[in-house]
Amino acid sequence: MNRRYGNAQTIGSNVYQNTYFMTKQLRDGFLAVLADGTIDSVTGAYGAILACESIAKGMTATEDAEKELERQFVRAAALLHERLYKGRMPRMSVLAACFAGDGMVYRSVGELSLVNFDGRHVTVMEEGAGQMEKRGRLTLLCSPGIWQALSEIDVEKLLSGSGHPYKKAQNMIEAVNRRNLKDQRSALAVIVT
Repeated sequence: MNRRYGNAQTIGSNVYQNTYFMTKQLRDGFLAVLADGTIDSVTGAYGAILACESIAKGMTATEDAEKELERQFVRAAALLHERLYKGRMPRMSVLAACFAGDGMVYRSVGELSLVNFDGRHVTVMEEGAGQMEKRGRLTLLCSPGIWQALSEIDVEKLLSGSGHPYKKAQNMIEAVNRRNLKDQRSALAVIVT
């Protein structure tokens, strides 16, 4: 089943773009992965890229997605320790959502948010793992820079309506940029329907 998705991001007042995302069509579903290097440095940027690419490469199907996501998160953490952080604890937030049929399995570590929108209300999930039904719902995967600039009511308004997820993501980042916050973190929005 093909999913419609859209994305947008802004670097905010950072020097480096430390957020990254990937989407992947699986043979029986769809995967979206988002990572935030959490620090404004080249290491944070590389870490976000490495985490997303590692998880996306390892996921090939939605069968037993909960266990497979856990396995890929462990694998990504090992790569981050080995290649970038040399045994130190990585400063990294990672969120992955695997969509199949009318369901979604997710796993999140760190400050990223998974937002489920039913057309009227948003439900925000942060660090953890779980499953949920997706029928008739829209999913937003986002970095903390979204919440730094926008309220929950702002997010509900931006997710409402029948527009394409790409346009909704673009509108969300434009709203973040309009706030013109002095210390705006990088903001990334990935929307999947």
